[in-house]
Amino acid sequence: MITNRIPGGNIEVVSVNGRNVELDVELRDTAGDWFYWCFQAVFPEAGNWHFRFVRDNKVGTHGPAVSLDGGKSWRWLYPEYRENSREFDYACPAAGQTVLFCMGMQYLERDFRAFLREFEENPALHAGTLCRSRKGREVELVTIREGEPEHAVLLTSRHHAGEMMATHALEGILRFALADTESGRGFRRHVALHAVPFADKDGVEDGDQGKNRMPHDHARDYQEPGLYPETVALRGLIGRIRPEFVLDLHCPWIRGGDTNEVSYMVGTGHAGMDAELDRFADLLEEERIPEAPYFKKNNLPFGTSWNTAENYAGGMTIKHYAATLPFVRNAQTIEIPFANFGDVTVDRHAMLLYGESIARALFRYLHGELQTASALS
Repeated sequence: MITNRIPGGNIEVVSVNGRNVELDVELRDTAGDWFYWCFQAVFPEAGNWHFRFVRDNKVGTHGPAVSLDGGKSWRWLYPEYRENSREFDYACPAAGQTVLFCMGMQYLERDFRAFLREFEENPALHAGTLCRSRKGREVELVTIREGEPEHAVLLTSRHHAGEMMATHALEGILRFALADTESGRGFRRHVALHAVPFADKDGVEDGDQGKNRMPHDHARDYQEPGLYPETVALRGLIGRIRPEFVLDLHCPWIRGGDTNEVSYMVGTGHAGMDAELDRFADLLEEERIPEAPYFKKNNLPFGTSWNTAENYAGGMTIKHYAATLPFVRNAQTIEIPFANFGDVTVDRHAMLLYGESIARALFRYLHGELQTASALS
């Protein structure tokens, strides 16, 4: 009935008693606890099925994301906000129904390939390979540019494999830059956009947590010599393209607290870089959209909450590495929640729109005003 043998699969079935299913996440090589899971269920009979995790904080604020078409589209199981972080129910309408369940709206290689096919005739899109992963998978690198732009930006996501909503937003940035609009053409004439959507490619496709991978994860691997082919290759890429702005997209903890249901940027503790963060944050707030509203007040200064020196003791992040390089003007991390920005429920379309707002702020930060209608309206 239930399997993790799917791309991005992760689940342990503890017990099945009638239509009551007890589950746990597979931590694999993650130290401590984390919350990513994704599985396929083929229901043997119609009726209400109850799923319960043996540990808390495994189900998000709108329940799981559900796909009935093999992962091509996703919806939240519950439209309303739910406090229950351990259990959910699914009403199966007919025996034999196949459903994908995931703690978030999954984004895998197949999704990025579909995006590339959509724009494969666009001469501004240059699809290539950053490197091969430890398991031999292709690690995608795309560049969007026209002519010889005067600015360069590097975007990354999935340094932690389970943080899929960040990659939906990254795609939104790329879509804005590729759009056949005045704003899209202006962006790619002045800004060369380089993007690595899967910084932990094996973890994404295998369904690992990625976070706190032992001995350290991809997000803490920017010191010499480096454990992972992706991070070593990204350091080399930074040296070649000399980006003015490095933006690393992440997702926070699954739910609750002051920092997990809002989008925010994370201070470095370096006065010059934090001043650049403030300037970019002002622009991103001005580009705020109702579907996924960003507020500068939610940014996390260095020395507060989890953003402390102790948290980075395990290794250097791409942001901290890039901040040491003389040609990098701004290096930032942005956190993007899984299911809601405050009172606003978000989905894939909202993430694409949020990515567009980030792209607009990037252009204004680097080059100046860009006033046209939304490319995704």
